[in-house]
Amino acid sequence: MFQKFNGVAIEHISSCVPSRRIENSFFKSLLNEKETKMFEKTVGILERRWADKNVTASDLGYHAAIEILNKNDIDKKSIKSIIFLSQTSDYRIPFTSNILQHRLGLENQTLCLDVNAGCAGFIQGLSTAYSIANTLQKDQKVLLIVSETLSKILSSADRSTTMLFGDGASAILICKSENETEESFFNFYSDGGKSNAIMIPDGGFRNVVTEDSFKTIFDEKNNTKNRLQLAMDGPSVFDFTLREIYPSIIELFEYYKQDLDKVDKFLFHQSNKFIIKQIAAKLEAGEDRVPINIQDYGNTSGVSIPLLISSFNEEFSKTSKVVCSGYGSGLNWGNCIIDISKTKIERIKEI
Repeated sequence: MFQKFNGVAIEHISSCVPSRRIENSFFKSLLNEKETKMFEKTVGILERRWADKNVTASDLGYHAAIEILNKNDIDKKSIKSIIFLSQTSDYRIPFTSNILQHRLGLENQTLCLDVNAGCAGFIQGLSTAYSIANTLQKDQKVLLIVSETLSKILSSADRSTTMLFGDGASAILICKSENETEESFFNFYSDGGKSNAIMIPDGGFRNVVTEDSFKTIFDEKNNTKNRLQLAMDGPSVFDFTLREIYPSIIELFEYYKQDLDKVDKFLFHQSNKFIIKQIAAKLEAGEDRVPINIQDYGNTSGVSIPLLISSFNEEFSKTSKVVCSGYGSGLNWGNCIIDISKTKIERIKEI
């Protein structure tokens, strides 16, 4: 699927992370010193942020959004839609965007949407937000909140997942651009036949949770992997990203006749340093055009790209055209070409 938008842009970006740092030494029972050094060299993660037990994805998302609303004196009446994108929402019922609408003090006449999406979620959520903003008047806005507390669904005994993921949130305010000729381009892909490559097997209505299995996920003394926690087929996901992402980016540029050489920055989902560098090499994009922050925050799923922008807020203030590429659970992947030259980027907030 291909999409093109005219006259829609990101007005503000703000990100929030937990103050609690989890260094690799925390996992010494899973990896020996040699294995840890190899993990750091290839995957690139040195530490990640994990939320405290009583902090949820909506809490992180709320603080990211408040940073935009309060610092920039945004008229809350101008926000006509709020989209909450997460795989770790507060409840199964009700949806979290509705809770945040009230908590943020937005009007009742607000379209509230929850999107359950993973590592490609920022691209999917941004496309949805652009589609809504495209129907609004110039002074009306869409608030996209991407937030994850993936640490709460990890097994401490599963070395394939527990060291990879971190928690965080980003709030993105989208509006009609003053420049009606400003263009944004998107493309999307899905391979549902490999949907079990990243999965929590139980918890929905395909595999109903029993009372015993529900208790297991909250048992801190339980060191065994269970079906209420995230499972990932690492080799399959690794092969998928190296095979599919580069050609999908090229396809987007060819479809809309865009020039790769005119891209200021390539913003990849922060999944694995080796993978990012491999894709960048195929695109002939030097390190100066491919920022990385996985060493500080780990894989934060759909949050990783806006969090990356926030990490380099001063540098990105001089940036115009960027390519964003997200890929992960589903399996889903997507890309976009957007202009952030007029986007105000706040510094990362810790709570």
